[in-house]
Amino acid sequence: MARRDVVTTGSEELDSRLGGGIPVPSLLLVEGDHGTGKSVVVQQIAYGALKSGLRVYYITTESTVRELLLQAKRVSFDMTNYFLKGFLKIFPVHMEGARWAKNIAKLLLQIVGNFMVKTMSDWDLFIVDSFSVLAVYASTSTVLDFLTIAKNVVSQDKLVILSVHPGVLSEEIMIRARSVCDGYIRLRAMEIGGMMIKAMEVVKLRGALGPVDSLIAFDVDPAFGIKVLPLSLAKA
Repeated sequence: MARRDVVTTGSEELDSRLGGGIPVPSLLLVEGDHGTGKSVVVQQIAYGALKSGLRVYYITTESTVRELLLQAKRVSFDMTNYFLKGFLKIFPVHMEGARWAKNIAKLLLQIVGNFMVKTMSDWDLFIVDSFSVLAVYASTSTVLDFLTIAKNVVSQDKLVILSVHPGVLSEEIMIRARSVCDGYIRLRAMEIGGMMIKAMEVVKLRGALGPVDSLIAFDVDPAFGIKVLPLSLAKA
């Protein structure tokens, strides 16, 4: 494959606000609480990558294969054909309700890291949604080892995206993760003029091809996916 400088999100307006798209190579951290659009943002990037002919590996701790495809389809990201043709591979990790969850979870992050390295020639975009669920029982050294592995992997013209829930991992780990990652996007819900919207705060995006908006207001439209709102926002 020809070398790429960016991965498109599949949305021209969002790409424009992000300076042209998501830079490659890049380790991107997407942080957001429930209801802030974290999974939709990740799926938007995955869909844009697939439409560009890239191969995507998607580790999900929150959905089955069927649930993920249906969830994406509801917001116009129909990735079923890409899945059937092998461009998208989904690997669900389910631990909720299992009595052995804590013991198994201690090992999962290391397993995912080894898997990411061994399959590196088979994917262009590797997503871990959510990284915080896999890392919550892992030791600090295991988490930092994983981040080091991910940094080494992306240096081979790869894009790795980690989604995290705030407050799950220790602040020490989060500070290191935010520092190590090339990109850091923080999502939050906010009220503007009596209307609740979602906001994408782009804390950093190294390697962007053009100017990057530091705060992007958006909503999730079932017909379009992420819809950037024409609001001029300033950091609170």
